[in-house]
Amino acid sequence: MSKTHRVSRTSIRSVMEEDDSLSVGDNRATMLVERVVIDDNVMTTIEDVFAGTSVVSDSEKVSRILAVRAEVNQNWSQARDSFLAIGRALLDLENFLSKAEYIKLRQGSERLFPFSDATATQLRRIAKAVSDGVIPLDACPGSYGTAYQITLLNEYQLQVAKERGLIRPDVTRREIANLRRETVIKQEVSGRIDVNLLKDEYRKLLRQREKLESEMAAVDSKIQDIRGLLGDLIE
Repeated sequence: MSKTHRVSRTSIRSVMEEDDSLSVGDNRATMLVERVVIDDNVMTTIEDVFAGTSVVSDSEKVSRILAVRAEVNQNWSQARDSFLAIGRALLDLENFLSKAEYIKLRQGSERLFPFSDATATQLRRIAKAVSDGVIPLDACPGSYGTAYQITLLNEYQLQVAKERGLIRPDVTRREIANLRRETVIKQEVSGRIDVNLLKDEYRKLLRQREKLESEMAAVDSKIQDIRGLLGDLIE
């Protein structure tokens, strides 16, 4: 089977520069053209994804795909920077407040911030992992949910993830979940006790207990608030 003809890089850039739909009055077209990196790996991916179609021989369609890819990558990086900044700010606040004050903060998280205490905990853990070098900044995923899954890896799993090239910006949550499941199964089959794994599991359970205690405290606080409002109406 003959290979579909690939359009040239020059023709792709020419189409992007002339595409009026990319111009919205803020030099967006120029910025996107400058950010687009037309390398063989990207073009090979496009060929694989659109195999059996005429896309790879259509410079207009290829240029549009590359432009959107560049914009998505740019905004994806901005999303990562945003949740890392939030996580760092929350860590700073944790260190600034007393323990009792911090517990109050966590209980009132949803009243103060646009997310739950569980989400705040995830953002803090990700920020700390990046700060400690567990997750290199340039390898941190753009999804905080995926980045959080990496923070749950124990030392052995983290080493395996690095060896397999899974600590990267575009890694998926499924890839990390599959790694965790696979390594747990292997360790169970081996029949050996992994002290480090048990320590990691112990710390994880402590964090879960802390979270549950915080949630229970929040529930108790709400119950007291309702009792105060209803008074004798509660039977």
